[in-house]
Amino acid sequence: MPDQPLRILAVGAHPDDVEFGCGGVLLVEAARGSEIVLCVCSRGEAGTNGTPEERETEARNAATLIGAEIEFLHMGGDARMVASFENVLALARRIRAVQPAIVLATTTTPEQHPDHAAVGQICRDAVRLARYGGLADLRELPPHTVSQLFGYAVTPSAELHQRAIRVDISAQFERWVQLMECHQTQLRTRRYIDLQVARARTFGIEAGVEYAQVLFTDSDFLVGGLSELPRTLSGLF
Repeated sequence: MPDQPLRILAVGAHPDDVEFGCGGVLLVEAARGSEIVLCVCSRGEAGTNGTPEERETEARNAATLIGAEIEFLHMGGDARMVASFENVLALARRIRAVQPAIVLATTTTPEQHPDHAAVGQICRDAVRLARYGGLADLRELPPHTVSQLFGYAVTPSAELHQRAIRVDISAQFERWVQLMECHQTQLRTRRYIDLQVARARTFGIEAGVEYAQVLFTDSDFLVGGLSELPRTLSGLF
C-alpha cells in the first residue's frame, strides 16, 4: 500500500532534532497527505543557546510549518535522559494514543549526544511495550502495533552502517531549509543548516537525485512480491 497516506510519529530528544534529522522526510510525507505527530522529550534546558521558552516556541513554529501536531514529554530534562521504565512507559502510552503506522526516532549509537542515544533506546523499547495487551500500566489505552520503526541521525557520527532507506526530499528542499531556520537560537554559533544540507546533497548525489535523507533499520522487510521492492543504489556506480 505504498500510495496510501500514513500516520507517522517522529520522536526527538530536543526541540530541533526532528527538523534537522528527518524534517525533509516529514515534509515529503505531509505533502502526500500523511498525518504527522511530533513528540519532543525536552525543552532544551541544557543548551548553550536559547531559553527553554524560546526553544519550545521554535519547535511549535516548525510543527506549524509541517502541519503537524506536537507534544512535549518530560523525561528528566535535557542532558538527563535515561532509558528508564518510566520513560519507556510514557512514550509507549503516547504511541498507543497516537496509533502511528511508522515511528521515527534517533539512532541508538553512543557516538552522539547521549540524549539522542537514550531516546532511540526508549523508543525502541516503547514500541514493544505499546503492543503488549497484558501490561497493567497501559490498560487505559488499547494495544497498538507499529508497522515500522526507523532511526534517523542528527549528526554524521550517529549514522549507522546497516540497512538504510534514502528518501528523495528534493521537491521539499527549500521548505526543509525554512523548517530548520525556525530554530534560530541554535544557529547563532554553529552552521547546522550547512551541515545538514551538505549531508543531504551527498546522500542525494549518491542516489541519483538532488537531495536525500536517510532512515535506518535493523529489521527485515516483508513484501507481497518482488514488484514491491524499491530500487537499490548498487547499480549507480
